[in-house]
Amino acid sequence: SRTISMISLSLSLADSQLYQEYSEVVQNREILLSHSDSLSISVLLHPHTLSKTNPFKSLNVPQQSINRPPSPRLSISASSTTLWQDLPGVRKSPDLEELTEDERRLQEVRFEVVTSEASYCRSLDIVVENFVMSKQLNVILSSQDKNWLFSRLNDVRAISHSFLSQLEEAVENDIMRFTVCDTIIKHCPRFKNVYVPYLTNQSYQDKTYQRLMEESHEFRRVVEKLERNPVCQRLPLRSFLILPFQRITRLKLLVQNIVKRTAPKTKDEAQAIKAMKLLEKMIQDSNESISQMKNIESLVTLNAKVDFECRTLPLISQSRRLVREGPVTELRDFSLKDREEERNVYMHLFNDYLLVSLRKEGGRFTVIDHAPVSELRVENCKFKLHSLQKSLFHLHMPQKALLLRTDTQANKLRWISALSRPYPEIDFSAVQGMCTSCFKRNCRVKVNILMLII
Repeated sequence: SRTISMISLSLSLADSQLYQEYSEVVQNREILLSHSDSLSISVLLHPHTLSKTNPFKSLNVPQQSINRPPSPRLSISASSTTLWQDLPGVRKSPDLEELTEDERRLQEVRFEVVTSEASYCRSLDIVVENFVMSKQLNVILSSQDKNWLFSRLNDVRAISHSFLSQLEEAVENDIMRFTVCDTIIKHCPRFKNVYVPYLTNQSYQDKTYQRLMEESHEFRRVVEKLERNPVCQRLPLRSFLILPFQRITRLKLLVQNIVKRTAPKTKDEAQAIKAMKLLEKMIQDSNESISQMKNIESLVTLNAKVDFECRTLPLISQSRRLVREGPVTELRDFSLKDREEERNVYMHLFNDYLLVSLRKEGGRFTVIDHAPVSELRVENCKFKLHSLQKSLFHLHMPQKALLLRTDTQANKLRWISALSRPYPEIDFSAVQGMCTSCFKRNCRVKVNILMLII
């Protein structure tokens, strides 16, 4: 009965295995699931093997009571059997014999979502209550540093407990044929609201942690003291901070496994596929947000290093991203006898604009020209003149054209590829003789005049 199932599954979350340790055990379990048709893998998850798989368990560290949200009804203990087939309610059920081997494997994978979420919640409880809510850390950290370091861990924890509670309810309602993908689908909008900002904050989190550990002796002292708390089981703060990154990817892999093991062309398969796509989209959105954040950071850094000799261009834009940058040589005439007629320029090519700059001391740049990418045209220059046998290409800008040289042929091709717009490439070999004759008559011809002759 449901009451019996609830009693047999009502274990304390305070005894749950930490997610950092749990993942290692489960990876071993999945290896066997992937290469064997047998379900005889409980040895990996039984208590007497945990000390071998997870060295922290052999210490028998006592658990400290932790205040947390209302206790879930179905909480998985590290000291208990965590295979679905070994649950008392499953072993005693007359329905067990009616399930095929494939159906039993599917229930094991579904149950893995529940057990791993219980372990994940246990670790979130520890990082929130032992670190985020630490009075000592709150005295040391500024509001900004605390926000960057811990981001929205409280929100992640609250949603994870809500998710776990509904997963448990599903198991309690039908321990033999429960599903999890419908619950995942329901929670995906809430997951997105907290996970995307948390993942996006990763670079700030890492930099803040490193800076505080290097610059603040008091921060380091307090963190190391908190890490020695028995509830942490000798795991460092950083292992807790990366949990949301690991969990959202892990959850996607679990759902992929569910899709693989679900009967095709069924309602369950449709739900599993929908859950998988929602998780994949959330991870994609997170990656795009992370990329955008890095772009903004690079633009802010560059903006502090540039001066404009020409009309000023606001650099910082959410839609702007750097495509390519690097030095090239501008040939300012065609005599090629005076090295002063060459100058080194530096180009920053964004998805919407090109900056041409002179490099200054201290890593600064003076922008001498810029143009929208849509108004650029690039042409490969294949002719050879006198000693000029280097890699050349022409860059047409709205007000002028530049003859540019790169250090290697490969570098030239990379710039041409990056700068190319949908214009036909001109083959200069057919007009090489005419160009050479022209240069001999007037070695001071400018790039734009050359273009007109061609």
